[in-house]
Amino acid sequence: MNLSLCSSFIVHPSSFARASALAGVVLLAACASTPPPTPATEAPIESAPAELSTIVIPIRTTLAPLLPTIESQVPKSVASKPGYETLPKQPYAVRYKLERDPIALNMQGSGLHATTTVRYAIEGCRITQKPFSKETMLFPCVSCGFNEVMRDAFIALDSHVDWDEQWRLRTATKARPVEFTNRCTVTFASIDISDWKIAPAVNAQLQQVAKTIDANAPKLTSIRPNAQQIWTALQSATEIAPRMWLVIEPVDVGLAPISGSGLNVASALSLQARTRIVIGERPPIAAKPLPPLRVARDASNGVRVPFDIELSWDEASRLLTENFGGKSYENVRLESLRLHPGSEGKVRVEASIDYRGGGLKNYHGLVLLDATPRFEASSNALVLDDLDYALDPKRHSPFLRIGNRLAHDALRQRLAQGARWSIASQISDVQRAIESATTRSLAPGITMHGRVTSIEPKAIAIRGDGLTIRIVATGDASVDVTSWQGR
Repeated sequence: MNLSLCSSFIVHPSSFARASALAGVVLLAACASTPPPTPATEAPIESAPAELSTIVIPIRTTLAPLLPTIESQVPKSVASKPGYETLPKQPYAVRYKLERDPIALNMQGSGLHATTTVRYAIEGCRITQKPFSKETMLFPCVSCGFNEVMRDAFIALDSHVDWDEQWRLRTATKARPVEFTNRCTVTFASIDISDWKIAPAVNAQLQQVAKTIDANAPKLTSIRPNAQQIWTALQSATEIAPRMWLVIEPVDVGLAPISGSGLNVASALSLQARTRIVIGERPPIAAKPLPPLRVARDASNGVRVPFDIELSWDEASRLLTENFGGKSYENVRLESLRLHPGSEGKVRVEASIDYRGGGLKNYHGLVLLDATPRFEASSNALVLDDLDYALDPKRHSPFLRIGNRLAHDALRQRLAQGARWSIASQISDVQRAIESATTRSLAPGITMHGRVTSIEPKAIAIRGDGLTIRIVATGDASVDVTSWQGR
């Protein structure tokens, strides 16, 4: 079977009336045998092409595991060596200590902010000798933070969070300048010992925090294994009815920019796929490798599945006759109707009537009318517009030569008012089938959810054996992942 010619979803209303769901769907004869010659009046329609759909996979993870890592790798306290440290080539000695509060992490948008307060104390003394004994002593001494409340220094770092080439979280962290809440200045001979010892110690803590964040963020979440599972699982054909398959072929994948709040990080994997319905044997799907990662600016989801509904001329004629057969309008009894292919995008309505106008104005025979078919999405119905008598004078029936315009108009208007066929039940069956096929487990802990939200008419073709209505089912799909794998 040539799938390029038969990859459209053909639904026959008569079959649906006789069977439930999709079990009664009849395949096009063209898909199983050589098609008959195309009549000159036929307006061909291409088989339903694959449509590009977007499946969104929300990503939700947390930076909470980063906190204990930072706390374990960044010292909580720093102090001078026992006793005092001397200043190189200077007659001064100092002692100091720093104690850090717990580090707080907070996501705001795509930025991660780390903050903490460092409490410190410092004492500086001059190294002097006693006049007579030459004994070295530390005097005088100036201090703050010892034997009193320690002074504060506020430190903060800002990280930009995005995805690296390995599908992992990546941070680029920069430290802000240290903010001394109540600065302690210990000065000897124009040397600010606080700047000499405290500022470098605090900056060292800043750099250690930044280094720890950037080194450990990629270890928190690696979404590549899950992305690979989803990518592979989607490359299959799902049977929605006997010999009918929903095919999803992923073609591209991207990650939306990261956003977050508190310790929670959110993003989305945006996967684009070609979707179609294929009739016949299970179609082979060529496996494709997971493509390189790209940035997906638009993570809106939308699934588009094309399918065709075929209405044969016999079925349309039967429905028309059921609606109008045996009814009379202004002395015109309508016995039966038949539809045939017309020309220039129209259909030909062949009405068998019995007109009793009295005298020589009686007529029993056929009347021909032309109309333009249209699919009405609001009611899921096929409608015949612009219904009027055929213009070819050679094919006008004697009924039109009978000068009873009231009878002519009554017949045409009544036919025009009711010339419609509802195919809502058939479309509903297709919707349920598509939703069922797009709502399934892809892998342990990975579930896809899909729904059809609207029906979009695309085209109507007048064929030799009936009408074909091209429809695209639109909706949305998403994939839920219980937990994203870490590395």
